[in-house]
Amino acid sequence: LQRQLKRLQARPRSARAQILDVVGANNSLRDVIHGQQLAVAGARSMLAGMQERQTGSPLCRHIHLPREWWERRQVLLSLKSDMITRGCQYVVARSQHLDLMKPQLMDHRFEDAEGNFCCERFEFFHFTGVQSIKQVFEAIKYFMLNMETTISEALGHTTVREDYDTVDDGASLWNYRLLSTDSHGITSEVNKVVLTEFFDESVQMGGEPCAVVVTDSIDVDDLYPYNPHERVRRDISATTVLTEMRRKKQKRSMSTESEHQAIDTGSISEADDVSNDEEEEELVVVMQRVAFMKMHKPEFEISRSAMRSLKEGIASWGEVKVQSIRGAVNA
Repeated sequence: LQRQLKRLQARPRSARAQILDVVGANNSLRDVIHGQQLAVAGARSMLAGMQERQTGSPLCRHIHLPREWWERRQVLLSLKSDMITRGCQYVVARSQHLDLMKPQLMDHRFEDAEGNFCCERFEFFHFTGVQSIKQVFEAIKYFMLNMETTISEALGHTTVREDYDTVDDGASLWNYRLLSTDSHGITSEVNKVVLTEFFDESVQMGGEPCAVVVTDSIDVDDLYPYNPHERVRRDISATTVLTEMRRKKQKRSMSTESEHQAIDTGSISEADDVSNDEEEEELVVVMQRVAFMKMHKPEFEISRSAMRSLKEGIASWGEVKVQSIRGAVNA
């Protein structure tokens, strides 16, 4: 009996039994992977909860502007270098494990402990067919200097710039206030500072050229205080970093009809024919943008539909900005 048992054990297992073993192993691996995915989901939930409980964002800095113009400008000038450095550091930290050449969008919206509606947004945009970073950089600055007109045209809101102060001669630092009334008749107010800088060699970007645009909201303004009983206060803190990268670009092959015409006229050369199979490099300007937006809880009566519209459109100004930049660089 023992010899018969050994012979049976030595016989190869059936194909069905082997398949069942593989299925069982796959199920075990699937359970392990599912457990890991649940752990990641739990960690993301914990991080989201921490974000909702904390006040503000690493992008936000408390800014108090006094009444006198010269004092206001001194305050803003003293903040510029540090705000640009910290903004770059935060963008680099957020993108350090990501592929800059792939599209990216993270959008987290929540209500904080004080009842304010917040939105944190992190995204990549890619501009091809441009000559340089400066071309996109100038398009951003143009939008920032004329955003009330662009927002009014794109969203149908009545947006006006109540005050504008260019702090330096290079138009790289300015403070302005916007009032925007939507289709529900609700007026929002924004009081912000904009700082811009172009670097031929940026330490943060490994010695490569880059452009930085930092915006932040004024927390206290002795000259132009907020009016929470009539207007909805909107805070916008954001950092935009422009870098350039190069990638291989496959030349488009000549269409059949065009190729025949070129052959007939003798305009096609051997070099042109070979170049169709070769790759050339193209410049890609990568725009990394991280923004924290807060719509303060209104201190006056507002309808549910109007409130819903405000929440849904909390990131609309940033979307209009990107559309405007694309239109400018593609013109």
